[in-house]
Amino acid sequence: MKKQWVLLLPALGLFGLLTMCSAQARAGAMAGLTLWGTLLVPSLLPFFTAAGLLTRLGLPELLGAFLSPLLGRALHISGTGCSLFLLGLSGGYPLGAVSAGELVREGRLSREEGEHLLCFCDNSGPAFAVGAMGVGVFGSAAWGLLLWGVHALSALLIGLLLRPPGAPPPSCRRVLPVPSPGAALTGAVAASVSALLNMGGYVVFFSALLALCGEFGFPSRAAEALAALLGTDAAPLRALLSGALELSSGLGAMASLSPTPAALALAAGLLGWGGLCVHWQSAAAIQEAGLRIKGRLWGKLLHGVLSAGLMYAAASLLLRYAPSM
Repeated sequence: MKKQWVLLLPALGLFGLLTMCSAQARAGAMAGLTLWGTLLVPSLLPFFTAAGLLTRLGLPELLGAFLSPLLGRALHISGTGCSLFLLGLSGGYPLGAVSAGELVREGRLSREEGEHLLCFCDNSGPAFAVGAMGVGVFGSAAWGLLLWGVHALSALLIGLLLRPPGAPPPSCRRVLPVPSPGAALTGAVAASVSALLNMGGYVVFFSALLALCGEFGFPSRAAEALAALLGTDAAPLRALLSGALELSSGLGAMASLSPTPAALALAAGLLGWGGLCVHWQSAAAIQEAGLRIKGRLWGKLLHGVLSAGLMYAAASLLLRYAPSM
């Protein structure tokens, strides 16, 4: 009963704030809807569909079987785990967590390996990194490809750092048959639309929530105070605080930033962290399988810090020797 009240009181407070500040919440929700409709859907739907088509035609399993002697031995994960790693990198948030939950429920992964894989196998796909961040924010697919490359490398390094002792678990065979191309395309389009609708709901809700926070000075006043303390510009800090809660909102706050090493490191860090919004989606996806979210949170925090450092170093070198990129 006590736990119920602990959860119920903040929900009641949020409902009261939405009632008292309905105009501000509506404006925030409209901004989130505009961001979703004008940036995320055009940028992500084609990539989500193409990645889903490749996934349904069995590419992750083929690559997993091909790479498991090397990747599985290096990361101490099974062939199914190798497939999940590739799937998470190709499909984007929160596909890795959803797939981990499904594989554990089907008995194709143990609970222990499933929780371990959540630390580094639920990642952003190239669609979001290239389409939304690279082209949408920095106006360059090349920067987007580099962002995703750093993101993928960081995930691999985290897998190496956190690998469990002992030999990798035995590989599992593919359970579901490969569908026909027509069925695969239909499923990929349906899944892409469903994922974007789900993403849109979270983006709109968190945009409304950020608008309510704005009435109390967050993130603008907090960013300005931090900027004054650190002697820097408030815009990147505003994007950092927004993106820590909801990645797409942080993306919108980064629209005015030019592709400097610091701005690209910020983008890589937010991409690695994913945002609390994505973490809640992942927690909902793995709850039925009995998987815990704690390890994933630490893994994504490490992913964000490592990605930011690697991206800053890479961008500094490229802008020095290839300034026209």
